[in-house]
Amino acid sequence: MKRRLIAALLLVVSATASAQSSVTLYGIVDTGLSYYNNATSHGGSFVGMPSLTGELPSRWGVRGYEDLGGGYKAFFVLESGFQVNTGLTGYGGRIFGRQANVGVNSPYGTLTLGRQMNMTL
Repeated sequence: MKRRLIAALLLVVSATASAQSSVTLYGIVDTGLSYYNNATSHGGSFVGMPSLTGELPSRWGVRGYEDLGGGYKAFFVLESGFQVNTGLTGYGGRIFGRQANVGVNSPYGTLTLGRQMNMTL
């Protein structure tokens, strides 16, 4: 009898404790190639990658969340910028210099702690 009761309790607890979680790896590489004809005094050409990239900064990151139930979600974001032509990290050489934060979403708002993107970046 005790074994059946324990098994039933474990089944109920495991069914109610299931949560949704997600982890996403993302990124963008925005660059171009330059071709210059007659670039030297001998008429040679030059092909290269410009030091400035395209319209958006190249970056990669990982973000995820865990559903805590009751309208609450815990989340994190780790995002790094890099230069396509050299491979160096941007933002002062910090590996996650663009964003590195954790937080909680709730029905009452969002609390985020760490390095965050804002209007000046």
